[in-house]
Amino acid sequence: MELIDRSSNRPVVTERGMRVYEEIDRILSGVDQIGQAIAAIRAKERSQITVGVMPGFPPSLLSRAAQIVRQDHPDISISFIVRSSEFISHGILSRKMDLGIIARELDHPQVQTNLFLDQEMVAVMRPDHALAERDVVDISDLQGQNFISFTSGSVSRQMMDKALEAARIEPDTVLQATTAPNCCAFVADGLGLSVMSPIFAEHSHDRLTFRPFTPTLRVQVQSVRPVDGRERRSTDLVLSALEAARDEKTSARAKL
Repeated sequence: MELIDRSSNRPVVTERGMRVYEEIDRILSGVDQIGQAIAAIRAKERSQITVGVMPGFPPSLLSRAAQIVRQDHPDISISFIVRSSEFISHGILSRKMDLGIIARELDHPQVQTNLFLDQEMVAVMRPDHALAERDVVDISDLQGQNFISFTSGSVSRQMMDKALEAARIEPDTVLQATTAPNCCAFVADGLGLSVMSPIFAEHSHDRLTFRPFTPTLRVQVQSVRPVDGRERRSTDLVLSALEAARDEKTSARAKL
């Protein structure tokens, strides 16, 4: 079968050649569609777990949890979404999220809530700060001190405000920040000291000093998930991985 006419100086494809080309193109297109279909089937077989985490949640915990899941369950795909605790609560109730890590209670019959983290807040400052010489920083020591506070609305801010009001202490709040990493950055630059949960300042341990703080203020973080949520087994595995990453971090912190 003549596919190319070479009678002239410039070879041209014959009509039969064009028909063969069109047929080959159709077959190859079908092969591509098979590959796309296989990819789509595999994607549907993977468990897609959406996890909402509160602002300031240590990225190292998320990374470590993802490593733990991937080691034994590569068929699970995780999406981490950093939003406010209120937003995550709505996401859990509307089934748009499979798991949430939030800093407030979510009392609802369709939601399973478990304590994920319970830590005492500590005073955070630079090593050359005057209060760094203290074994324990008392709330009375904050009188007149440059203080880095969380923004209003956060659970840590609410607890701190109540404690300051009860003790009748007024620090000089020079800055307010939304997340612990921002607070730590301001503290590290010498703008003041702050009070927070130590695990949320884990990325700044080499630049800052931590001291026990009185009165005792506890940060409690909850894990929340729908009672009848989809992909329950995969969600349980992701939560277990987050708990394992948390335990590794707190254990390493205790040894310092």
